[in-house]
Amino acid sequence: MSQWKPNSDPPKTVAVFRNIVQVASESDKFRRVLWTGRNSQLVIMTIPVGGEIGEERHTVDQHLNFLSGTATAVIDGKREEAVKPGDVVIVPAGTLHNFKNTGATPLIVSTVYAPAEHKADTVHDTMEQGEELEEEGKDEPPSWAKDLHKKP
Repeated sequence: MSQWKPNSDPPKTVAVFRNIVQVASESDKFRRVLWTGRNSQLVIMTIPVGGEIGEERHTVDQHLNFLSGTATAVIDGKREEAVKPGDVVIVPAGTLHNFKNTGATPLIVSTVYAPAEHKADTVHDTMEQGEELEEEGKDEPPSWAKDLHKKP
């Protein structure tokens, strides 16, 4: 993971992440931001066996790409849907959701938030740490990443 360093300034060129499955599999952190742009953010997540992302509702859209493991998607606290590697789930802003690891291995997900949801260099060891930092206002995206659709 040492080769992936989050950008702290608005990107000025294309970023290429080779073998995102391997990059995500090598992270033992619950959440790690890989890249933050003016209009979106790439994050990888590793949810331990028996763990979950945690019920949440964002003000941004979220696209989740399931890379390894199996899970149950819980939508609006009621509807459940099984997800597996190769599945993509798109969560529109404002939708209550959670993903629970139902497998015998860690659940590995790459996710894109549009616009950014987290601080550009965010690394959360656990779901609890992430929730605490978010509640304290210490995990806010950079101001330049909140300017959706503004010209650089």
